[in-house]
Amino acid sequence: MRKRLIAPLLGLFALAGCGKGPAPDQLDSDKQIVYQVLKVLASDGKPVCVSRWTFGSPLSQFRVAKRGQLERYYVLDWMTPGPWRPPEMPTQKELREAVRAGRNAHIPEPSAEPFVAQALPQKKREILDGIGFAIAPPETPLYWVFMHQGWMPKGVTARWWMGRDDKLGCDANYVLSGIKRTQHAAFVAVRVHHWGTLYALAGGDDHWHVVGQWGPWLY
Repeated sequence: MRKRLIAPLLGLFALAGCGKGPAPDQLDSDKQIVYQVLKVLASDGKPVCVSRWTFGSPLSQFRVAKRGQLERYYVLDWMTPGPWRPPEMPTQKELREAVRAGRNAHIPEPSAEPFVAQALPQKKREILDGIGFAIAPPETPLYWVFMHQGWMPKGVTARWWMGRDDKLGCDANYVLSGIKRTQHAAFVAVRVHHWGTLYALAGGDDHWHVVGQWGPWLY
């Protein structure tokens, strides 16, 4: 199945930007993948603070959704990738108080409206769906990355401390998942506040580009 999907995947390069990250001899393939996702997250010029370690599998929610257990609640599909800025969320104190009082904490739900308008062409959505579902099972290797400040894109800080990094302009801690990939496709999920999204990349070796974004969902 993977071999049948490689050729069509090459067409996704038309969606990718032409900009390059660090020189190939500076980053291995997995770091290049993470670098490109972080670059998209900060592409609106606002600061991004991210946990140093990747955590979890990127395709867990995707796999559940493709079995019909999430798409009942959210409009989930592949869209043109972009920065990821969920709205302000209740504080931990407000959440604890809501739980104790047995009332709704009013966590904002993701809206599909802006994403539907940016949907990728159906053929490209089908290609990403096929590859993502094929490598979603736990048997597919998961690759983790440690983020060092020395190779972070502009605007990204590879650490975040509650109450101590206000000077960086960050009010949230972004967490990137581990990487699942084939020779020519890769997937990385991003969590911030209580929202999640998924980025797809096309490429190989040290030349990767973000070509799609899937979601969002509330977790």
